[in-house]
Amino acid sequence: MRLRDFISNNSGAVTVEASFMIMLMVALTGATVEAGYAYWQWNGAQQAARHGARLAATSDPVARDLVTMTGLGGGVAAGDPMPDYQRNCFGQTSNCDQGVYDSAAMNAIVFGPDLDMTCGATQKERRGMCDVFGQLDSSNVKISYVGSGLGRAGNPASPAPMISVTVTNLSFDFAFLDLFLPESLTQMPDVTVTAMGEDLRSGT
Repeated sequence: MRLRDFISNNSGAVTVEASFMIMLMVALTGATVEAGYAYWQWNGAQQAARHGARLAATSDPVARDLVTMTGLGGGVAAGDPMPDYQRNCFGQTSNCDQGVYDSAAMNAIVFGPDLDMTCGATQKERRGMCDVFGQLDSSNVKISYVGSGLGRAGNPASPAPMISVTVTNLSFDFAFLDLFLPESLTQMPDVTVTAMGEDLRSGT
């Protein structure tokens, strides 16, 4: 009799059901907040990459030899199209796979033309990549210069590379999910923006 009474007694069922629903609602709300914050960070990285590409197109090249290269030789004469070339420069290691790495040029892109070496709110014309998105620094930036088929060989040459700025090696800064997710799932995908190189000289 007591067992039958116990089984038929549902006086605490509402409390248990409510507890499960509250836990579920809290989890869903937290997940929504985390997803929104992750999207905000992703958008910030994209904006920083776009701003970096615009700066790189009109700044001194991080691969310093692009300033002095002529493209001449090997059957290429003055006035001929520039031969193929590619330079990949990495802020994390402070080097380019070819040519000489110009740290001042990288800093001008990351921290802004004023070279204040700080990240934060500033005037639009003084902004660098980290002023747009404060979670990055030069170690998160890769810049590639690839021959576009434009430009002419000469002494000096007039290279007109396609410039790709990549924001890399960033992680999402979650409030709670960092405690549960493996590091591989908190890694932010790389963001790359490409622009056409212009004069490749700062201040012009």
